[in-house]
Amino acid sequence: MLLNELSLEEKKTFWNIANVLASVDGNAPEEESVLKQYSEEMGADFELISPEGIDIKAELESIRSSSLKSRKIMYFELFGVAYADTQFDEKEQKILDEACSVLEIPDDVRTTLEESVKCIYDTYRKLADVFND
Repeated sequence: MLLNELSLEEKKTFWNIANVLASVDGNAPEEESVLKQYSEEMGADFELISPEGIDIKAELESIRSSSLKSRKIMYFELFGVAYADTQFDEKEQKILDEACSVLEIPDDVRTTLEESVKCIYDTYRKLADVFND
């Protein structure tokens, strides 16, 4: 939703982290679908990549100096990837925790971002049920 506000370098970093996040629990179809939507939204030619060799800590450190707004956007959208299948794998949670720590997302902001993602996804699911009846 907000990825178009990021710089190209921030988008590339986000994309790398998002691909790792989506794959740690077996690349659920919902997560892959979200990644495809994100690729289109970013307006660049981002394709699904193998997460092997991507160092999450280094990727996060590379955007640590981004604006707080950009860091919040990245966390919000990363949480969206993890929540797409409404289940959190222990590895996904570890990546999200590390992202909050390195990106210095305050706990109250984290809670607000996570609740907002859940609300948005839950609304989409309810609407899908209504439209598909």
